[in-house]
Amino acid sequence: MVQFGKKTSRTASHLILRACLREMTVLDGSHSAMLTSCGRKQHRDNLQVVLSCFLEALGIFRFHASTAKSPGAISRFLNHQRWSLRTLLRVVRQHALDTFQASLGGRCGRPPLMEIIVDTTSIAKEGVFAELDGWIHTLNGIRGLHVVMLYLCCGDLRLPWGFKIWSVLATPSRPDLALRLVQHLPRAIRSRAKQVHLLADAGFGGATFMAGIRALGLEFTVGMRADRLTVSGQQRHHGAAASGLPPRSV
Repeated sequence: MVQFGKKTSRTASHLILRACLREMTVLDGSHSAMLTSCGRKQHRDNLQVVLSCFLEALGIFRFHASTAKSPGAISRFLNHQRWSLRTLLRVVRQHALDTFQASLGGRCGRPPLMEIIVDTTSIAKEGVFAELDGWIHTLNGIRGLHVVMLYLCCGDLRLPWGFKIWSVLATPSRPDLALRLVQHLPRAIRSRAKQVHLLADAGFGGATFMAGIRALGLEFTVGMRADRLTVSGQQRHHGAAASGLPPRSV
């Protein structure tokens, strides 16, 4: 589900993991399995408080409402204490795959269209963070950590599947990271549905990204900036049409 670069700090990894876990519906089975990533009872208690806050779905992301553990204790657990992040990721990945397969297993009739959505999200951060040096930038007025996310949408299922942290001023680019996420999707997902369609906005409208998606055999819809040129070198204007396409209605 989650892929980190070699230089990604543990603090950055935990920030994104928190965002992913908050968006996932955690069932009882995976809830208890997640606790196996912590060898010490103190760490298991902290993780259980974090998961319980997410399950309550109250929109409280700073854990101030918790009466079992202080916000400082949870912060130390997420940012400093040593526990098996990889074990937790494997559990979340397997739970996501099981959830996806179960959503298709009991269906009757025509299978639904599966949509792969790539997008950029920002996690605002204030202050100075030495471990996040090189990762904190300002994008669209938001100073913080910027992440390329991949979601799976199939019928009523909305599942965050993977992410990569994007360093705005460095390589690889945002479309390159998105292409890697799509390429690393398990074959069990890409081949499970008969109709798979990828959606992305204009931030991923590069030729290399679209060629890579086409090479995977996926259909896609990608937004285009207004200043992009057509194949013949002409600039699209409002009301103008590219070769072979009908004029856009106003």
